[in-house]
Amino acid sequence: MRVFTAIPIPKALQEQIVLDTAPIRGRYPQLKWVSQGALHITLNFLGEIEDEKIPQVLQTMELIQPVFRSFSLEFKGLGVFPRRGPARVVFLEAQEGIQECRELQKALARGLTRFSAPERRKFKPHLTLARVKHTTDWPDPENEGHDISVGFEVDRIVLYKSILKPEGPQYEEVGAVTAQNN
Repeated sequence: MRVFTAIPIPKALQEQIVLDTAPIRGRYPQLKWVSQGALHITLNFLGEIEDEKIPQVLQTMELIQPVFRSFSLEFKGLGVFPRRGPARVVFLEAQEGIQECRELQKALARGLTRFSAPERRKFKPHLTLARVKHTTDWPDPENEGHDISVGFEVDRIVLYKSILKPEGPQYEEVGAVTAQNN
């Protein structure tokens, strides 16, 4: 089973993001836009895990529950990966809650390394909006998306199963950890 941990985006906020990005989506239809229901913030990509090990992954995730407190996460404006060279990913850039998000990701990563190799790149909280198919067809973050601003309270972490389909990946929740009340 192909799995990853992520912060889910509330349904109402998913709708708002699609509405707020509609003008950009209209100007750049050639990008591969993430569908509304697939919007999330990836924390740890684990890849293929044997089905029998999924309960162990969920138990490992639960180990962070005593220290997992809800926090505000806010995004404003567009960014692209990589910063140099042709863009491959267009995303909403995290502005607040970055440190809390990094600490959460790091706590999960420590426990989950027994299931997959640790990520080499430094974790940067972001909300992927689109993937760039052709190097010349992408929004310029300097000129696009300044007015897009969304935020929400992070109070759950989800283990998602990723099902790859021709029309794009489909994600199913396998399990979740809920934050302790502040």
